[in-house]
Order: sequence, then structure tokens, then C-alpha cells
Amino acid sequence: MENKDRCVMCGVETPYDVSTHVDYRYNYVDGIGQMCANCHRKGSNPIEHVSIPKEYIHLFPNDMELGGAVRQFYNQHYK
Repeated sequence: MENKDRCVMCGVETPYDVSTHVDYRYNYVDGIGQMCANCHRKGSNPIEHVSIPKEYIHLFPNDMELGGAVRQFYNQHYK
């Protein structure tokens, strides 16, 4: 009997033997590993992004000032 691979997120046993090639598995993520269906589904939600003008990087060289400017931009354009 072979060892079953475990989900890299929650540790639950998956239906796949450790020796099963990744091309024959569902929910395997390159660079991360095997995930259970539940964790894979949770991780498939799109990540939201906020875009700021790239000149902000030059206008606000201080990280704290940049953070404040980004928050202000977000409040003006995304709320």
C-alpha cells in the first residue's frame, strides 16, 4: 500500500499516491504542491489589484509618503 499525498495547505490526505505523477492529478499546483479540492477552490478566487500611476514611485520616494499617497488614491478612485 502506497502513502497518500497530503494537501500542502491543510494537511488532509488526498486521493493520490505520493508516486503518482503530477500530470495525472487534479489540484496540483506547480511550485506549491498537491492541494485538496477544497483548498484549491478557495485559492482559485481572483486576487484584487489596485493600479496607481507609476509616477507615484518617483513622486513619493519615501515609503511612508508613498503608502499615504496610495491610500489617498484608493479612497478617491475605488471607494
